[in-house]
Amino acid sequence: MSGVDDVETGRKNYRSPYTPHHPVPTVQKYREEKEQRGDERGGTKGEEEDDRSKLDRLGDAYNTLRYGKEAANPTEDTQPYKTENKNYGYDEEEADDHARRVHPSGNGDQGDDTPKDTTEGVMHEADPKKARKQMKKFSADGTEREVTDPVTHLPVTIHDFTDKDLKLTPKNGPPAGSVPESATGAANRNKSDVQLEDETLTAQIAHTSMDALFPPPDFATTRDEITAVYRKAMTTGLGIVGGSLTAVVAIFQFSHHTTGWSRAFFSMLELGICLAVSIAVILGMRTWTENKIHNAWETEVWQAERHQGKKMAKSQTAESAQWLNSLLASVWPLINPDLFTSVSDTLEDVMQASLPKLVRMVSVDDIGQGSEALRILGVRWLPTGAAARSVSEDGKLRSRKGQNDRTVPGKGEIKSDDKDVDGDGKEDEDKDNTAEGMEAEEGDFVNVEIAFAYRPSTGRRGMKERAKNAHLYLAFYMPANVKLPVWVELHGIVGTMRLRLQLTPDPPFFSLCTLTFLGQPKVNLSCIPLIKQGPNLMDLPLISRFVQSSVDAAMAEYVAPKSLTLDLKDMLVGDDFKKDTHSRGVLVVTIKRAFDFKEGDAGFGPLKKGSADPYVSVGWAKFGKPLFSTRVLQKNMEPHWEETCFILVTPDELNVDEKLRVQLWDSDRTTADDDLGRIELDIKSLMKDKDTNGRIHDRQDGFKALKAGEDMPGKLDWSVGYFSKTRITEDQLAAQEEEPGIKNMDQLKEKVYAVSENKLREASKDESNEIEQQKAQDLKAREDELIITTPPPQHYPSGILSIQIHQITGLELEAMNKNKESKKETESDEQEEGEDLPSSYCTVILNHEKVFKTRTKPKNSKPFFNAGCERFIRDYRNTEVYISVRDARVHEDDPILGIIHLPLEKLFKKRSQMDASYPLSGGVGYGRARISIVFRSVQLQYPQRMLGWEYGTLDIKPLVKAIDVPNDLENMRMKIRTSLARGKLQSGAQDGELNQHDGHVVWKTKKDRPLRLPVRKRYASPLIVEFRKDSAIQDRTPAFCILWLKDIPDNEEVTVRLAVWKGDLNRAEDNTMESCGEQVGEIELTLTFWSGLSDYHSGLAKKDRNLHDVMEVLDTSRDNDEADGDDVLANSDDSSSSDDSDFLPSFLNQKNKTSSSLDENGKRGTIDEIRDYKQHSKQLNRKNRGAMQWKGPRTLKWMKHVTQRAENKVEGLFKHGDRSSGGIETEV
Repeated sequence: MSGVDDVETGRKNYRSPYTPHHPVPTVQKYREEKEQRGDERGGTKGEEEDDRSKLDRLGDAYNTLRYGKEAANPTEDTQPYKTENKNYGYDEEEADDHARRVHPSGNGDQGDDTPKDTTEGVMHEADPKKARKQMKKFSADGTEREVTDPVTHLPVTIHDFTDKDLKLTPKNGPPAGSVPESATGAANRNKSDVQLEDETLTAQIAHTSMDALFPPPDFATTRDEITAVYRKAMTTGLGIVGGSLTAVVAIFQFSHHTTGWSRAFFSMLELGICLAVSIAVILGMRTWTENKIHNAWETEVWQAERHQGKKMAKSQTAESAQWLNSLLASVWPLINPDLFTSVSDTLEDVMQASLPKLVRMVSVDDIGQGSEALRILGVRWLPTGAAARSVSEDGKLRSRKGQNDRTVPGKGEIKSDDKDVDGDGKEDEDKDNTAEGMEAEEGDFVNVEIAFAYRPSTGRRGMKERAKNAHLYLAFYMPANVKLPVWVELHGIVGTMRLRLQLTPDPPFFSLCTLTFLGQPKVNLSCIPLIKQGPNLMDLPLISRFVQSSVDAAMAEYVAPKSLTLDLKDMLVGDDFKKDTHSRGVLVVTIKRAFDFKEGDAGFGPLKKGSADPYVSVGWAKFGKPLFSTRVLQKNMEPHWEETCFILVTPDELNVDEKLRVQLWDSDRTTADDDLGRIELDIKSLMKDKDTNGRIHDRQDGFKALKAGEDMPGKLDWSVGYFSKTRITEDQLAAQEEEPGIKNMDQLKEKVYAVSENKLREASKDESNEIEQQKAQDLKAREDELIITTPPPQHYPSGILSIQIHQITGLELEAMNKNKESKKETESDEQEEGEDLPSSYCTVILNHEKVFKTRTKPKNSKPFFNAGCERFIRDYRNTEVYISVRDARVHEDDPILGIIHLPLEKLFKKRSQMDASYPLSGGVGYGRARISIVFRSVQLQYPQRMLGWEYGTLDIKPLVKAIDVPNDLENMRMKIRTSLARGKLQSGAQDGELNQHDGHVVWKTKKDRPLRLPVRKRYASPLIVEFRKDSAIQDRTPAFCILWLKDIPDNEEVTVRLAVWKGDLNRAEDNTMESCGEQVGEIELTLTFWSGLSDYHSGLAKKDRNLHDVMEVLDTSRDNDEADGDDVLANSDDSSSSDDSDFLPSFLNQKNKTSSSLDENGKRGTIDEIRDYKQHSKQLNRKNRGAMQWKGPRTLKWMKHVTQRAENKVEGLFKHGDRSSGGIETEV
């Protein structure tokens, strides 16, 4: 697989988990889109809207005066689609001028009449809080607008449904079983004779009405055919009879000369044969004529029905769906409400992301569909339109020629040398600029339009009756953990949707489904607070408006021109976990150095020289948010970074034709950073270019200004390369056991292609293109299946890791006291909602770095998350994943409910994908989490030293040997430091050990203990060795050594020689340079970089909340023996004393320490008890035991941590911030 294959990959977004690329929709964003839509129409109160409102009012008045009760009490005739039998032809009724006005639209062909823009635009205000303040109250007025239909790719005029549309929709009929006609069970057995007679008559009438399905034939055609049959029958019959008689007479001519009895015999025989031939011909021709006439009549009957169906398809009326509504009404009350969990979860996510500050959390505790079904008002077949042609972002249809990207979803089909030429002969420069949801459809497909509605049949009184309507049960959690339960009732919904169904020869015969709403559906809700001491009959406008806006925001995500694409095949017969990653590949960017750029801080004559504090950010140009930033090099006009980042490329970037942006900044302490220039490259060009596709390309580019066409001084030396995911390798095919008869790619293609061709062998038309598409789809699917059933290739250890957290079951808090829980022992059913249940959220920790956090699910024992993230990992063989589940609490640190440890080397020992339920352990709760994880290698082969972790601990042997070092440096003490800690060594000359190592001077630590220094951002950090000279005022550093930690591997003991330099130490420790001044000698030291966090990082964890949480998870894992010991430690050659293990980092020393204060019989005194508690206090506190079993101490601890974080924040106000961290990814 190459970058060319990834450029036009399948872009449709299936129903995927929430990720930073697929965030939760919010009410604020929905309001912004409404405001922008009003601006595009010329303002929210334009003249056109006023004119239409006046006409609507006149029309309503006219209808009321003319029709009276029919307007006030609508019937089925007022539905958007009538429900009478459509098997008869009807003349199209003309609507009144005021009733419906549709603007003329184009025919869909390319030209100047095509809408310029049909996709959602950029929001005016990025900050949701500011946008909400600027947003006026929106009320749907039904104003029409023209957009591009994602189903047919043709212009369509739509409008949002209003309260008027909802009121004109007739109410539902009686629920199934509430009337005798639909009674079942015991009620069915108790029907009276009169009722049965009425139903018999009704059934007979229904059967008689079915005769309409058999319309009379075309009599003129039938008459001609019958006449032709009789003509053929008479001619053929008389011909056969005449010929037969003549033959018989000719045969018996010899008998005319005979006499006597022989003559009489032959005469009788001749007469009998003639009679038999005549009878046989008559009977045969009679049967033949009867069959021919019968066949002609039947043919004309069904031909007439076929013509009638085609005529109806071309009419402007919809087909009746009453039979479907009757079936749905019977099934609806029996549907398991748990099937609507994803609907309630989506609504909960939208409300959670849009909550005001007054509300802490909101949860959907229950959902019910009620006893009355959603009704289908009409179903109509649509022509295919221009769905086989893509639509660009400016709304124009693409050329009919060329390839498209829908052949294989998730892979793409591209010809790099294709030309897309417009009518003027010029090459289309925007041929790749396809709007999201407007890609060309491949293969066979059908389009349908469906109108739907829901209105309860009667107004219900009382909570018991209201429960029979569709409803939600919400819980709003206010400050101080006050719960406000709210009952939400659905009063009605009306809307129209369009579907495009891609056909496939395999069950369920539908593959991709593209769904879009034609206008915003109108939903009418009411919210009733459930207060124990008070009435529950009053609607609460504030909450109702919030819930109404949340529902509208969720539906607005799929209103044309937006759409939702579902993979029905995977949903109905497939699995709900990933078999492939969402990302298509990775961009590897290395920032080397910048020079000759603009000074960020201007000089002040001879007193101050101009300078800058530069750093470089890497991200997407349209997305805007930096995905990576280098370290800040203070007062440096010739910075050397040598930092590498890995940027995942997903279809989200390909859909909008993103550009890679590399931007140079000047860091300021208190003001906004200054832009010193930027470089932008088209991502698709990088993926296609032979210099960057599958290889690293060194570049030197000049900076550009924010304003187009304006240059900025300075250049940047950097490198970039794109690496695709690997295809299935020959080794994987040979090792797989899923298909024993397939051991190479040729055998796989032969088998898949044979099956694909066999699927379409009964096609009635030429399906050569369809067969080729089916081959590509089946091959891609089979490759994915075989890839995940085999381990990742050893020679491609780097790749993309996708983690998806589905849900947690049986989540509850651990009982702290047996007596308090004794009342609950008799409960047999598991509680799903309650005040004692945790409000859980999950965090994903990758190589001891927190990378992802889910949303909080309040008070639920079965939280459904369906959230995940994807990250590039350098080497899956040494990667560890921790998933921690925490309980969100008020005025407390969130305790750990449990953790899951996933070492990828063990996880992917036999296959590259796992989907399993893992128990939560080590925390204050219980439960099992269902997690799916998949890994796909990329075609990147980095040296071993580049496959390590960012966090680690340097283990330096206590002896450092001098080689050709000047005498004046041999007597100095040595200081070895990282950015987090330091250590000291004394010269061997002071101890008289000048000749211990072949005459070389050595430096030693106190008591010959090894130095252990914590490290973070290892690939951007150096190890600095200083030769320190004592001075009365300030110690000096006459010489130094620099070791960049990116040059050593993980968990391997290495001996390195470092050059001793005399020069500018500050510049040497900031910049990655080959020469740092004058070299005066060398030193030799032995060290090991142990990957991962250790107790030596505890000081850093106190200042970093995220790091503190990670340390807590690691401590929990260690206490519960979740993490395995490092085997490499046992094989290391350690010359230190036997008690050196006591000073090893905690993640390397897995020995369980036991209390030595216990007697052999287990007795202990007060001092022993205090000593034992002190030794295990941290472990007890993490599980809310000991002093932390009461809320008071937990609150004090929380207040202490809040104070510490505030102090750290104040300390960092006047420092250059750390720009390298992009924060923790979330779903919101």
